[in-house]
Amino acid sequence: MHVSQPGRRCRQCGERILWSSARFVGSRTFCWEPCAIVWLFGAASRTAWSRIRHEMAWRPRSLRWRAQLAWLSWIAAVAQRRLDRRLAAAPGTRELPWLWFPSVRGGIALVVTLAACGLVGGRTPETQALALVPDHARSPGQTTSALPPVAALAPTPPVVAVPVPESVPPASVSPAPVPEPLPAPPPGGAPEPFGAPTGPPSPRPRSLPRRSTEDITRGDTAVREIALTFDGGTEANVVGEILDSLAAYRVRSTMFLTGQFIRTYPDWVRRIVAEGHEVANHLDTHPHLTTYEKDHRQRTLPGVTRTFLIGQLRRTEESFRALTGKAMAPFWRAPYGEQNAELRGWAAEAGYRHVSWTRGAGAAEDLDTRDWVADRSSRIYRSREEIATRILEFGNGRSHGLNGGIVLMHLNSNRQTDRPHEGLPAIIRSLQAQGYRFVTISALVSRLSAQEARVPAAPPLVSPENNQTSAR
Repeated sequence: MHVSQPGRRCRQCGERILWSSARFVGSRTFCWEPCAIVWLFGAASRTAWSRIRHEMAWRPRSLRWRAQLAWLSWIAAVAQRRLDRRLAAAPGTRELPWLWFPSVRGGIALVVTLAACGLVGGRTPETQALALVPDHARSPGQTTSALPPVAALAPTPPVVAVPVPESVPPASVSPAPVPEPLPAPPPGGAPEPFGAPTGPPSPRPRSLPRRSTEDITRGDTAVREIALTFDGGTEANVVGEILDSLAAYRVRSTMFLTGQFIRTYPDWVRRIVAEGHEVANHLDTHPHLTTYEKDHRQRTLPGVTRTFLIGQLRRTEESFRALTGKAMAPFWRAPYGEQNAELRGWAAEAGYRHVSWTRGAGAAEDLDTRDWVADRSSRIYRSREEIATRILEFGNGRSHGLNGGIVLMHLNSNRQTDRPHEGLPAIIRSLQAQGYRFVTISALVSRLSAQEARVPAAPPLVSPENNQTSAR
C-alpha cells in the first residue's frame, strides 16, 4: 500500500515542501521559486482572460457592464503587478513571505462592487495548471500544447535588472551604424538562400539617431518586398507548423519573442535561429505599457518608467544571448500594440527601434491578421479565408499595392478550427507568383534607410512673423 509522506505540499506541483527552500505568495506556499513564478503566471493569465472575454462579449454597455469591467480590470492589474514584482525582486527579497492585503476602505469598496455586480461565486475560464500569460485572449475550453516541466526553468538563473543611468554623457553618444543590407537576389526575383548566416552580431549602440524614435510601419513602397512577422508571448502551440510552412517555401521572417518564450521554449528558439529567421524583442513578461485598454489613449501607465522598460528589453536580450550566444535584432514590438513617442524614445536609448504593422487607407485596411481572436461572434473575428483575402487584396487600386508591407501574426492559436496559420502556404505561393519577395525587418529597414538617404532634404521654412528658420 502506498503511504503518503507527511508534510505540506506545494500549491503548484504537489511536491512535499522543504522549508529550507520554501517560497511564499501571500498565504500560499511553494517548494521553490520557479513554482511560485509559474503559479503567478497562471493567476495573471486567468484574470487577464476574464477581463478580455468580458470586454469582447457583445452585450449592451450598461452601468452594470462597466462596473464589472472595472472590477475585472482591477484584479487583472493586481495579478500582473504581483508577477512583475516577483520577477524584479532582489535575491534577498525572495527569502521573505510576500503578502498583499488591500486597505480597509479599498476592501469594503471591492466587496460592495462585487456584490452589486453579481460576481460572487462566478466561474472563471478553464486554464491548465502550467499555463502562462497569453499574448491575447484564450477561447473558453481551449487546451494548450504541453509545456515543459517546471524543472526546465532551473538552469536559467534569475536575471536582475541593472539600473540604467537617467542620462548619457554627450561624449558617449555616437550614431548607430546602418544595418548591413542582405545580399541582393539573383536575376529573376528568386528568393535568397534559406537559412544563410547573417554574420556575427554587432554590439548594441548606446543611442540611435532621432529618427529611430519613429514607429516603423512600412518599408520602401517602390520595391516588391514583404516582411512576415510573428509575435511569441508565452505559448507556442503552432510554431512548428509555421516554421515548416516557411521552410517549405524558403521564406525568412522576423519573430518578436518575449523573455518568457525564450526561457520556456529553448528548442524552438534554437530552431528559429538555425533556419535563418530574425529574432527581435517583445519585452520580457508581455506587460501593458499604456492606458489604451481603459480609455483607448496611448498614455504611459504610471508604473511604466524608463528603467522598467529598459529592464524588460535587457532581460529578454540577456535570455536570448545566454541561449544562442547571439545578439537580438535592434527592433522591438510593444505588447498589445501599446506604445507612444515617450516609450519609443526610452527604447531607442537602449538601441531598439519600434516596429508595428502596415495600415492602409482606411481604418479597416491593415495587415494585422487578428489571428488571436477565437470568438466567432466577435465583430473583429476574421476567418482564415478573410485573412488571406485581406493580405492579397491590400492596396488594390494603388500603384504601390502591398510593397513594403509588414504583416502581423502569432506563434500560437486559440482556435480549434479555422486556424489562420494553415492558410500561410497559399498566401506565400500567391504573393511569390506576383513577384513579391519575403524579407526580414532588418532588410526592409536597411532599404528604407537607403531610400531616405537618397531623398534631398527639404529647404528650411522662413517664418514671416519673426524671420526665424523653423524645421519642417
